[in-house]
Amino acid sequence: MRSIILTLFWILMLTTPYSIANAQDTLTISKCIEIALARNPAIKESQLLLQSIANTHQQNKRSLLPSVEGMLSPGYSLGRSIDPYTNSVTNSRIGTSSLWISADWLVYNGYQRKRASQQAALNVTASQFDVQTAKNRIVLEVLQACMQVLMLRELLTLAYNQAESTKRQIDRISKQIKLEVAPESASYSLQAQLASDEVQIINTYNDLKLANLSLDQLLNMPAGQHIEIEQPGYEPSTPVPDTWNDIYKTALVARPELKALETRLLAANKGIDMAKGLRHPVVSLRSTLGTAFSSVAKKAVASEEYVQTPINAFITVDGKTYQASAINQSMALSNIGYFSQLNLNRAFSIDLSIRIPILNATQASYKIQEAKIQKLILSNQQVHAKQELKRQIEQAFITVKSTAERGQSLERQVKSLEKVLHVAEVKLSNGIASPVEFLLAKNDLERARISFIQTKYEYCLRKQVLDFLRDGSE
Repeated sequence: MRSIILTLFWILMLTTPYSIANAQDTLTISKCIEIALARNPAIKESQLLLQSIANTHQQNKRSLLPSVEGMLSPGYSLGRSIDPYTNSVTNSRIGTSSLWISADWLVYNGYQRKRASQQAALNVTASQFDVQTAKNRIVLEVLQACMQVLMLRELLTLAYNQAESTKRQIDRISKQIKLEVAPESASYSLQAQLASDEVQIINTYNDLKLANLSLDQLLNMPAGQHIEIEQPGYEPSTPVPDTWNDIYKTALVARPELKALETRLLAANKGIDMAKGLRHPVVSLRSTLGTAFSSVAKKAVASEEYVQTPINAFITVDGKTYQASAINQSMALSNIGYFSQLNLNRAFSIDLSIRIPILNATQASYKIQEAKIQKLILSNQQVHAKQELKRQIEQAFITVKSTAERGQSLERQVKSLEKVLHVAEVKLSNGIASPVEFLLAKNDLERARISFIQTKYEYCLRKQVLDFLRDGSE
């Protein structure tokens, strides 16, 4: 009955989303990493932050150019007001319009804006390395999750095979009991072992479900969607460098987090230069070109009529005195056209301003000191990052070496214990050995196989982590 339950349980697992067979998708580990990088929100956030910093850099670059702006100001006034054409007080209704274009250029301010642009460019580069660092974290998480799934699937297969092997021995002993060749007590230990095998299958299967769930979450896929991962090759004899120092030297120039810190140190130097610029004079240039229109603006125009106007002069004729008169062409007032006024009222100005700091030396000193402190903080972070990288490489290097050696030893042990189990099976079949001897050999082989599988995947993971730490990118 127990054998039937075990078989049904295994068939159920073969039809679940976590089945080793009937996979919906077969992906390489590289493809899983690609999917995770494309769907991970932390990566997208770091990329958006990079875009924001790049936008700031573009703004700083454009701030080096002169600022030019135009203004159009139409208006209408009632009652007492100032005529902009004549600057006289009037009570007339006036329609006005002013047009101005001005340019401001900060000629020199201790190169602060230039340094700010250079600092922003360095921050863009550092943010690009930050994006790569965020990707690296996801790569390591996906790599570990894939290895965990592969290992548990192989352990699940091993657990089922062990249970099948125990079941076959139970069937063989049951036949011997029926033939009264073996006592009924001979099956007790095998039945207990089968129960233990069933528990191992259930536990491994549950661990596999959790591992698949973790992988689904890293790939941002619906929970329970099965992903069949392509089995990587296992080569425990893959050569590893004799010392970790060579790997560390390569990693120092390859790791993006170190490149980001190095770039930010350069940006911190620009920050110090910017702060020192506060002690320099500020030279700015401003130029304005404008014109105006007034609806009440008039101009005198000669008419066709002539008028006689007395003047302060007298003429004597025949003893009579007459006041002299002047005959002048009469004048009339007419409105000045819009475009004519714009042409007549043009005004241009240019101003040079020099601002010399006198009492802001204290402020500049504080700014310089703060910029130097920020650089010291970054320097300390760089030292810490290098120490952490060295620690990780040392651990990974020792682990790869030890797991490679352990894997070769376990592989030889498995082959030897397979022979021991085969001998125990033959003896048990011929009735010259007890089930206990068979179970001891079987359990020794099972433990060796489990250790070998765990070591195999630990080696694969640690070797890839070591290569990853050396190369610095996925």
